[in-house]
Amino acid sequence: MSTVTKPLIKVCGLTRPQDATTAAILGADFCGFVFHPKSPRAVTPLQAGVMATPYSKRVGVFVENSLQETIDIMGKAVLEFAQLHGDHEPEFARSLGPAKVIKVFWPDRQSPEELTALMEAWKDLAAYFLFDAGKDGGGSGKRIQGALPNSPKPYFLAGGLTDEFIHDLWPSPDPMMVGFDLNSGIEKAPGQKDIEALKSILPWR
Repeated sequence: MSTVTKPLIKVCGLTRPQDATTAAILGADFCGFVFHPKSPRAVTPLQAGVMATPYSKRVGVFVENSLQETIDIMGKAVLEFAQLHGDHEPEFARSLGPAKVIKVFWPDRQSPEELTALMEAWKDLAAYFLFDAGKDGGGSGKRIQGALPNSPKPYFLAGGLTDEFIHDLWPSPDPMMVGFDLNSGIEKAPGQKDIEALKSILPWR
């Protein structure tokens, strides 16, 4: 069973300053901003940079950005972590610094053998792994359908997470599961967080 007594909570897809600040004040450990123009939750570096998130670590979600674009955005938006959702090569993470990387994997997209090989290649290149649901990108509201892989790194679980579902999952029997990534499961509309839903999760921590 996980040795972490309280799960780490990441609130992702923030687009409104009031949501970002409220999530941080309520106790979110990480606040996430999406820099993928095709996402309905996309923000600019300037928009993210002015959102106050006291006491929370700041994460940027990157899909197709180049290394230099990612470095520039992290500086402008005052980010501590880069969450890599795309087909990034390991060298990308080495250049950023593994301590700044959250690497995303898709258990429903890859075979167990493919996923095991990918995790082995990335295990020294990220601070955390994140397992997301579906096959077409994050924020789908879907949940992972199969069994979770045996992760060699501490990981977050994402995909349609709600208060009730998190209570069912925690405490986790897997010592590598350290927290949850919340997005569509706590929204009224894409990018518009439901503060009451947040309040039902974050104080419970």
